[in-house]
Amino acid sequence: MPEHYYRELLRYFTRSAGDRDVAADLVQSAYTRIYALQRAGGTVLDARALLYKTARNLAASRATRREAEQRVLDALSLVAPTSAPSAESSAMARQQLGLFLQRLEAMPRKRRDVFILVRIYGYSYREAGEHLGMTETNIERHVMRGILDCAGYAPSRS
Repeated sequence: MPEHYYRELLRYFTRSAGDRDVAADLVQSAYTRIYALQRAGGTVLDARALLYKTARNLAASRATRREAEQRVLDALSLVAPTSAPSAESSAMARQQLGLFLQRLEAMPRKRRDVFILVRIYGYSYREAGEHLGMTETNIERHVMRGILDCAGYAPSRS
């Protein structure tokens, strides 16, 4: 597959995403998927068009995941107190913290590590990926699942 499309794709998606790291991840993921398709015996007639289409689809999926993550975060956000906390609100906060810590401890190790790096220490997905040797996409998935774990969401097993 022609690698000479890489720079062209990177420029295009840097302009559309506004972030070179995000664009690089999209382009790399698009190439990975196209190579996987070819390894599986698929035929690629127009590599350039397929790379653009794949990267656009990945960008749309990423945006959808980000929106879903933001909705979950908005639902979990707490209203800031307007005055000093009462004994009741302090007890509730301790209870919520205890529940959060229990749910954090119940997470699989890798998910917990990713969640702590991104949500507590403020690493970007790219930085966490580099630190843990994972792709940004996998980091996003672990963070989303960690958020769902913290919210107490348990998907049905049907």
